[in-house]
Amino acid sequence: MAPDLDLLVGLHSRYTHSVGAALLVFVAALVLTRRTGRGSIIVSVAIAASYASHILLDWLASDSSPPIGIMALWPFSSGFYLSDAHLFGELSRRFWITADLVRDLWSLARELVILVPLTLTVLWLRRPGRSSPQPA
Repeated sequence: MAPDLDLLVGLHSRYTHSVGAALLVFVAALVLTRRTGRGSIIVSVAIAASYASHILLDWLASDSSPPIGIMALWPFSSGFYLSDAHLFGELSRRFWITADLVRDLWSLARELVILVPLTLTVLWLRRPGRSSPQPA
């Protein structure tokens, strides 16, 4: 949810929703981990990938609040991008309005239906004691 901290300064879906921000997160993680060897790089890549997944999911969402989309390629481009897939529903920030709250809850339910099975599959594949395929 870190990319959404931009809501606090009125710049939602801009710089924090970009590959540039993901690269900055990678560098910050690398500096903060300060471990030697591969461990630091692997942890930093995992942190940056986690951050970037938010950007990907927002790109796949619906959006009707101008500017439409996210500034995904900043600092290389200041254009806004949005997938035609609209895999995830649009969320309103006016939760005190009943119709918007109901729509948000339906969007949340849809996200859970999509993401929970994916998460459970990954956890099942990574469970301890799972034997890996043997080479032929």
